[in-house]
Amino acid sequence: MEFLNDYLMIIIWAVVLVGTILIEFETSDLVTIWFSVGAIGALIAAASNVNFFGQIAIFIVVSLVLLALTRPLTKRFMDKEVIKTNADRTVGMHGVVVTEIPFDGKGEVKVDSQIWRAFTTQKDPIPVGTRVVILDIVGNKLLVDVLKEDL
Repeated sequence: MEFLNDYLMIIIWAVVLVGTILIEFETSDLVTIWFSVGAIGALIAAASNVNFFGQIAIFIVVSLVLLALTRPLTKRFMDKEVIKTNADRTVGMHGVVVTEIPFDGKGEVKVDSQIWRAFTTQKDPIPVGTRVVILDIVGNKLLVDVLKEDL
């Protein structure tokens, strides 16, 4: 039975290792890399017949030490400055609805001679011809609201 428990812990730590690596590949923000190294330490401990609580302690200590030592450094390198584009200048501008904007859907707005996909958070649809103000850019769509002067 002891033999089975040893292999079970090796399998569990291998699954934790693979899981944290997969999460790391998906996020690419150095979120779980420390836990991957901690899982390697616990996997080695399990293969060396260290008891369950020793394996857990190794996992936690290795992960937290690496996290404490490297997170500030990696955070500095991973912080990306948001690059402004000329599309940001449309925020605050006024436009005219050219395709009705329903509450839960998207329509179109003409702003500065360009047609943009647009959406709103207000409950009522915004009909064609209504003047709107651009509140924000979300992805490649404009968040708009009816211009207060037109109400």
